[in-house]
Amino acid sequence: MNKFSETDMYDPIKTLLTTQGFIVRGEVKGCDIAAVKDGELWVIEMKLSANITLIYQAMERQTATPHVFIAIPRPRRTNEKTFRALKKLLKKLEIGLITVALDSPVKHAEIISFPESTKRSRKETQKATSIKREINGRTVDTPGGTTKTAINTAYRERCIKIACLIEKNGPLSAKKLKQMGCESDTYNILRSNNYNWFKKIAVGTYDITEICKNYLEDNKNTALITHYRTQSA
Repeated sequence: MNKFSETDMYDPIKTLLTTQGFIVRGEVKGCDIAAVKDGELWVIEMKLSANITLIYQAMERQTATPHVFIAIPRPRRTNEKTFRALKKLLKKLEIGLITVALDSPVKHAEIISFPESTKRSRKETQKATSIKREINGRTVDTPGGTTKTAINTAYRERCIKIACLIEKNGPLSAKKLKQMGCESDTYNILRSNNYNWFKKIAVGTYDITEICKNYLEDNKNTALITHYRTQSA
């Protein structure tokens, strides 16, 4: 019997949404998958089976957007009593349903039902704005369903970009880093130093610490560090 994980569902769902024009990112502000198209935010929560935890998570996401789905592996038979009951429950809760064919040689996702609440418009919430900002701030994706690993948030990505530039060019100032393409909050990142990656060696000039060097080396083959090391070359 094949053993699957939640992350196995991510690529088929991402493919489904990107072909429809969505920008898709995994593990965004606690959401397994967040996707944006023309300003419309969709959130998808994944589990290998439908349970109360999954339903609760989806209901929580409705505070950010009415476009909330749960995603589960497709059932063996769509006429199963439990599957029919699930669809009925989700309709009442105004939650959409996506199934993923993990048992197929060509894994793919399908939208079974849309949330009824998408028929209603409402003012965008602060939570939705925060999720969208995080999506737009990421270059390299983290698969949804990832656990026991550091999530590459937009903030962490900016830190990695700064670190790779300093690694390549030696100590730099925030002004110089911004001239090299870093964001407007570069000085605040260096000053707050939340990961203990940076050290001030002169007025306005920063180097990377041994902690940072070890992080870059330990993760040298990850897509994000490869991207920024190549970009700074």
